[in-house]
Amino acid sequence: MPQDQKPVPVVLSDVDGTLLEPDGQPLPEVLQFLAVLRNAGVVVCPVTSKTPAELARIMNHLGLSAPAGFENGAGIRLQDGQWELQPTAVPLGSLMEVLNFLRQSTGLLIRSLFDLEDHELAFMTGLPREELPAARQRVASLPLVVDPRWDPVLQGALPPRPRVRLLRGNRFLHLQGAHGKAQVVPRLFELVGRPWHPVVACGDSPNDEELLAVAAVKIIVPSREGPHPWLCQRFPDALIPTQPHGRGWVQALQQVFPEIRR
Repeated sequence: MPQDQKPVPVVLSDVDGTLLEPDGQPLPEVLQFLAVLRNAGVVVCPVTSKTPAELARIMNHLGLSAPAGFENGAGIRLQDGQWELQPTAVPLGSLMEVLNFLRQSTGLLIRSLFDLEDHELAFMTGLPREELPAARQRVASLPLVVDPRWDPVLQGALPPRPRVRLLRGNRFLHLQGAHGKAQVVPRLFELVGRPWHPVVACGDSPNDEELLAVAAVKIIVPSREGPHPWLCQRFPDALIPTQPHGRGWVQALQQVFPEIRR
């Protein structure tokens, strides 16, 4: 490593329920700590199930300029605001065809994000109505509303083509290409620039499992009901803060970077 190149600490972070509160807003202490991390040279890359349109607003609000992953690894928002899709991403139109196939083959009542009335989507996501259009600007993922007990049935009914998967998040079952949040990590590292160390990942739900798996330091951020039990079982050595959502995110990262002071 050249002497003038210092390691770049990178934090890969989920957004909903992790950086943001259930109402989709960041706490003041989160905004303050993000500024502290930025001044200390720590790069924070959001990796989220949100759309590029939502991510643009969130990045601006949080004061973040690093590249970020959107729609569970379907693509990356670049530092100049443009975005690129991963090769495994499946366009929304094809996902809608898969959804119709699942409805016909299983007989289950499956509603997509586009079937929800505004008041339903606002209630489920905590978003104000003016932000709902950005949530519906899907590129390569389709959030579904269906009882989790039917997840195995739907998994078994997926067609062989196109290559898709179902991934359970906090609020939705996501129909998407054969990708996850971890797939964008190598490209994020490339865009951030090397060397990078350490790699920290923060998440709160099953769709963050692959992201946590690639990190040296894993942080499971609890909800108000506590940390997700499956993630705790999957990563018994993970750091679990005592506070929920954004406060827990700050608390955990203060432990990871004790040399950083507010």
